[in-house]
Amino acid sequence: MEMDRENTDTWKHKEAGSNLVVGVGNRTFFNLANDLPLERILFLIQLIDSPDFVVIEGFKDYSYPKIATSPELEDEFTLETVDAIAISDDEIAKLVDKIEKNSYDIIDTLYTNECGFNDGKSIAKAIIKDEINYKDTNFDKDVSLSINEKVIGLNFFVNDFLKNSIIGMLKSLKTEEFGVEEFEKIEIVIKNEDK
Repeated sequence: MEMDRENTDTWKHKEAGSNLVVGVGNRTFFNLANDLPLERILFLIQLIDSPDFVVIEGFKDYSYPKIATSPELEDEFTLETVDAIAISDDEIAKLVDKIEKNSYDIIDTLYTNECGFNDGKSIAKAIIKDEINYKDTNFDKDVSLSINEKVIGLNFFVNDFLKNSIIGMLKSLKTEEFGVEEFEKIEIVIKNEDK
């Protein structure tokens, strides 16, 4: 799928070998020269924006809630199988409600002491089967972590420790000089490479 048109400046930069091309206008798009795993894409989306939902098309073998359009595509993460041509508006509304109820965050970040499961995939399966209500269970996380482009799930102790330690250190800085009074969202990239 191409988001750019032939002979535009951004297209020419990509064709010349740029690893990353960013187009800015009425909309912003990023065009990477390489494929990224879905979890990495979802993590990067969280850095750029805080969407309520991300609609994923394709990725049939991934462990996220899915709507199948054919029985052959069903698996343990299928919420419902629909006839995409014949589905009514009322059925779509009910399907959206079901998607909202049975959706969840990046699987590797699912962690809670309250559900009896200790890994993200088991928690995801339980949410799909209505054994756990994602919205009613404490899955709140304040820290998202990626190391070497792999999403790392954090338990509550590490989440709180990282958050409070970093905010504590940042409060000693004169951030007002940079126009920052409140710490609503903090983004840190640590390069830890020996060169």
